[in-house]
Amino acid sequence: MFKKKNILVVGDIMLDKYSHGTVSRVSPEAPVPIVDIKKIIFKPGGASNVAQNLSALGMNVTLLGITGDDYELKELIKVLRLTDIKFDPVKDLSIRTTLKSRIIGNDQQLMRLDHEDRDKSNMHGELLKRAIKYAKNSDLIVLSDYDKGSVKSVAADIINFANKNNIKVIIDPKGTDYSMYKNAYMVKPNELEFSMIMGKIKNKKDMIAKGKKLKKDLQLDTLLLTLGKNGMALFSKDSLLTFATSRKDVYDVTGAGDTVISVLAASLASNKTLKKSCELANIAAGLSIQQLGTVSISKSDINNAIRKS
Repeated sequence: MFKKKNILVVGDIMLDKYSHGTVSRVSPEAPVPIVDIKKIIFKPGGASNVAQNLSALGMNVTLLGITGDDYELKELIKVLRLTDIKFDPVKDLSIRTTLKSRIIGNDQQLMRLDHEDRDKSNMHGELLKRAIKYAKNSDLIVLSDYDKGSVKSVAADIINFANKNNIKVIIDPKGTDYSMYKNAYMVKPNELEFSMIMGKIKNKKDMIAKGKKLKKDLQLDTLLLTLGKNGMALFSKDSLLTFATSRKDVYDVTGAGDTVISVLAASLASNKTLKKSCELANIAAGLSIQQLGTVSISKSDINNAIRKS
């Protein structure tokens, strides 16, 4: 399905922690459930999850981002050792590695605790230096921007280098300013992210007008808008293609965006058409939301889903 290509992922590095337990009573101290923790699982999060997804799809992956030098980084390194991802973190001793800690009681997420130092690092020069070094041997670059501070300062320089060397850059964006993504091959916002930039979508006609405007303003080759239960909309050249979502029960949307960007990257790097790449990403997203937490969708998962459809 996909050729083995070299993919560079630059983004916000995170560790996801899942504390699973049972709930049988309410605390006498406050009206909150008491969760008796039975197991704790660590998973790659943010750009790390994108890298893991790409690795599961058979890609050669290099992962870059800014982290602390702490317990969370050590746990992330342990998890990534189970893959063949080349992880080269830029360590900043003045910040903490981003941690998202989820409390799961009776198979339901009850709370999330975030532990981060957003926009506090000054190591972007080193990150850019390493990104350019690895980009020289990359077939495609993914910028996984969770608006934690790693991506925006280096995005324009990476895109400029990539364009000069005919390397596609696709971006999963966050925040209220996309100007640094100008001239990228693709930007892939979801509906909420898109509305933060362009205003609330009133109807399909309004969505199309705003999508065309954003694509033109940023001088993108393509804009892919993911619309949850309404599927996806692809703005390419002067055309618009829509993809209906598969009718699946939604169990957990965590990491679904990472799944989409990963399948798109693997497919585009393998020289599949935009339309085919979006179709495969749409199928993978449908598989992702049926499982708890971040998951890696493999080529065989996608093939099985295609056969069953």
